[in-house]
Amino acid sequence: MDSYLDINNNYFGVRHYKVHVTKEKIKPLRFITSVISYAIFIWLLLVGLMLLAYVADIKIRAAKGDTSPPVYNAYVVLTGSMVPEIMPKDVVVTKKREAKHLEVGDIITFLDPRLSNIIVTHRIKAKYYDATTNKYTFQTKGDANNTADFTLAEDTNIIGEVIFKIPKIGYIQSILATKGGL
Repeated sequence: MDSYLDINNNYFGVRHYKVHVTKEKIKPLRFITSVISYAIFIWLLLVGLMLLAYVADIKIRAAKGDTSPPVYNAYVVLTGSMVPEIMPKDVVVTKKREAKHLEVGDIITFLDPRLSNIIVTHRIKAKYYDATTNKYTFQTKGDANNTADFTLAEDTNIIGEVIFKIPKIGYIQSILATKGGL
């Protein structure tokens, strides 16, 4: 008999077992929930990175003395003036565009001087050009409003064109703006 083997067929006093590795079958519901959770994680990670880049851009430009709005911006819609296209508490993302590239039918976000420079998001109904001043003005109207806005939106007050919306994300901002959210 071999000197390394003892009476129970053990090497150095260690028992050896025959092990069969079998692959566990993943349940479909567990697979689906894991895929969804990974997708949500990746989406939140991308949103976080975009917010980080946005804040960094604003801080860098402010350090250089540039206080103009950034090229891309986001705003929470508070009223139902654009229903059904844009609902209250939707977030609209805007991109700064030159006034000459804006067309009738585009949705724009602008500062409304008649309302103490409140930010408004409405659709362009008419576009006017004044050759003497080389300026554009726009007649705007909320889709749910009965009449067009009383004043024209000047090209200098336009923040940007709405490029997409994120439904209901404004509720998160509302919660964070309360004492309980901060």
